[in-house]
Amino acid sequence: MATITLDIGGTKIASAIFLPDGSMMFNRKRLLKGRTGHEVGKLAADILAKLLTVARKSRIRIDGVGVCIPGIVYSQTNRVWAPNIPGWDNYPLYEELRCVTPPETNIYIDSDRTCYMYGEMWQGAAKDCHSAVFIAVETGIGAGIIIDGHVLHGASDIIGATGWMAL
Repeated sequence: MATITLDIGGTKIASAIFLPDGSMMFNRKRLLKGRTGHEVGKLAADILAKLLTVARKSRIRIDGVGVCIPGIVYSQTNRVWAPNIPGWDNYPLYEELRCVTPPETNIYIDSDRTCYMYGEMWQGAAKDCHSAVFIAVETGIGAGIIIDGHVLHGASDIIGATGWMAL
């Protein structure tokens, strides 16, 4: 089984299919080119639909879709807030992606800082660790925090968003 990933940033969407051993196939990058709100959601859904078609034609079974966003995923509603994408304030990204995904395929959306941490625990410097912190310094500053194998989300799902802290 394989996983489709979408890394949505403030300027681009990177995507790929990952096999269970970590090998990457069919990776692509699309620039947002000034798209906002629903246009970005539609682009993400179009990219996902194309990767699902490629997987089907290549006889690769997809069991999940992982999406990281540069902001907050509200765990109660699956809606997202991303300050670098205008129009993504309580945006229904999950619903947008569900429209192009088979019902048996799981969709997971989380903050980029948490997804980075998962990647490090799976194939990187935090492999075989149960607790770790990943600090990302990019357009913003964020920290993915995992304690005893569990992601910390905190109040309002904002934990680790160190660049947004008021000091």
